[in-house]
Amino acid sequence: MNRPVYINIRDDLRARLVAGEWAAGERLPAEADLAANYGVARMTIRQAIGVLASEGAVVRRQGVGTFAVDRRPVRSTNKLLSFAEEMYQQGHQLQAKLIRAAVEQPPPAAREALQLPRCAAAVLIRRVRLVDSCPIIVQNSWLPNARFAGLAADPLLEGSQYAMLEANYGVSIARATQVFSVGVADQRDAAEIGLHAGAPVLVITRTAYDASSRAVEFSVSVTRSGYLVETLMEGRPHTESPEQRVRAPAP
Repeated sequence: MNRPVYINIRDDLRARLVAGEWAAGERLPAEADLAANYGVARMTIRQAIGVLASEGAVVRRQGVGTFAVDRRPVRSTNKLLSFAEEMYQQGHQLQAKLIRAAVEQPPPAAREALQLPRCAAAVLIRRVRLVDSCPIIVQNSWLPNARFAGLAADPLLEGSQYAMLEANYGVSIARATQVFSVGVADQRDAAEIGLHAGAPVLVITRTAYDASSRAVEFSVSVTRSGYLVETLMEGRPHTESPEQRVRAPAP
């Protein structure tokens, strides 16, 4: 059964919003212009925008226009959550597309992070994650094959990989380290997330550990530049200055 045309347009507009084509507070093109661009009746555009408005992705102001709401995915650096868990908490729809799942020799950075002996194999899981129908991130995860044998034959596509590791292997993630850097998309990654080769991307390198401080996963994620990273910064606890520590002599 074919999907209604307005739903397809809704999905396309939503993906363009998530990708940052219109900034928060920016007005979308007029309904007449969108109708001409999509080759449909203005009523069809009105239906698509109505659904987006009900989802909170846009705000309609009568007599003024339709405006984008900031719904870009946000990644927090002060919470130990998987990508899936954070997206679900923010109310986003999440899908995954498996590119490759295999047992192979990991690259040097993954071998070092996982502290694998020479020639020890790792399970590679390479996926594209789509947020609200927009391809946002290419994730490359390596896990020790000796500890997670069989994972390549049954990789996780939906939901939280951390939850799956706990449920299927009894391994809980206790902490993780992350490094954020700016890079450019190579031809392979760019094609997966709808960019042109050389486009700026955010690169997130993460090493996750269990409660005994054994490295469980090393991952490199290539992310569209519209992605947001949130950092919690707290003030220092109040301490006395050196001058305040000088006390008057007791009488």
